[in-house]
Amino acid sequence: MDRRVYLASRVRPLTPREISMGSKSCIVVDDNCTTLVNPETGDAKAFVLDYSYDSTDASRSEESADNHRIFKDVGTKIVSDALQGFNTCFFAHGQPQTGKTYTLIGQESDPGFLPRLLESLFQQEEVVGGRVAVFASFYELAQENVRDVLRRDFYTPGGLKVRMRSDGSGSDIDGLTKSRLKTMADCEEFLAQVLRCMGGLAQSSHTFFTIELFNPQDITRAGSEKPRPISKVHLVDLAGSTAGGGDSFIGGKPRPTPQDKSLLAWANVMSALAESQMLQGRARGGPKGGKIFVPFRGSVLTRILEDSMGPRSRSYVIANLSPSHLAYKETLNTFRLIVRTKEVKKVVRNDQILNAYLGDTEFIPAAGGGWRWAYCTKQPEGDAA
Repeated sequence: MDRRVYLASRVRPLTPREISMGSKSCIVVDDNCTTLVNPETGDAKAFVLDYSYDSTDASRSEESADNHRIFKDVGTKIVSDALQGFNTCFFAHGQPQTGKTYTLIGQESDPGFLPRLLESLFQQEEVVGGRVAVFASFYELAQENVRDVLRRDFYTPGGLKVRMRSDGSGSDIDGLTKSRLKTMADCEEFLAQVLRCMGGLAQSSHTFFTIELFNPQDITRAGSEKPRPISKVHLVDLAGSTAGGGDSFIGGKPRPTPQDKSLLAWANVMSALAESQMLQGRARGGPKGGKIFVPFRGSVLTRILEDSMGPRSRSYVIANLSPSHLAYKETLNTFRLIVRTKEVKKVVRNDQILNAYLGDTEFIPAAGGGWRWAYCTKQPEGDAA
């Protein structure tokens, strides 16, 4: 597998409430570059990603990015990888009310990632022919406790137990409901269950939709032992960080929540994976014999996803953004978190953006803060990539 981490952004339209408050757009999408303009100073930060989607104007049907386009770019790769035995994670990250659930679930006129993924799987010869069995589960992580949403297990003290496998290859969740999907009718029933249970989710929690592919023969002969899946696909709706303000600040002092801590642990894991990828690409050793320590045990979130974020896996992160200038700080927070997960190979030249927002094509913004920010700025002559 050539890459382990891919980044994307999606900008939703302004909501009626934002329009009534006089909001103006502070985000510009140009090809794979998303530019964020500070409404107070006019300074611009431009981020080069693998995919950038502009969904701000649905009336421009050819240019506006709907869920079909996102699945075409990313979902088809995930289905192909899953059938080849690779584990995959698809993360929807962003502040509340930025369209994460719409990206994953969608609506009847524009189905989201989950229904399109199930539909695509049941169009594959391996699934239709019965050579691959499909199981689906729906659960959430709130206050570092796992709750089985399909079983509506809201009051189990401490939640379900996440146990590490004896061989160290990952973890399993004891007692988690896994629905066997044999036909598209089963998929529709599963999606109907998901919609019925959405209202019972915790206000600030990480939500998981996990699709597991098994060899049917392993299921019949497993006996008391749990069969190992061929591959897993995790679709994760990450809770929005509160570290940028709002309820996390009382008297000017930050009060991080368990979700903030788990998001930081997740970002540290993704950053370590990107760093490992970078060292492998440059064919040179890192600390301790060229191995980068990946802190999977930092939170329950990363322990659950360990076997789907390590070797033989891919991760896709899509930042869901509000274009409103009133949400500038929250949007910048979202970018700061996800760009830690991307290796920056070189600075990209984009004179059009520089002239429009910086006014000086020779100006190179400082990265600062240790973030791997990919600016669409002019690369100095003679500077090695």
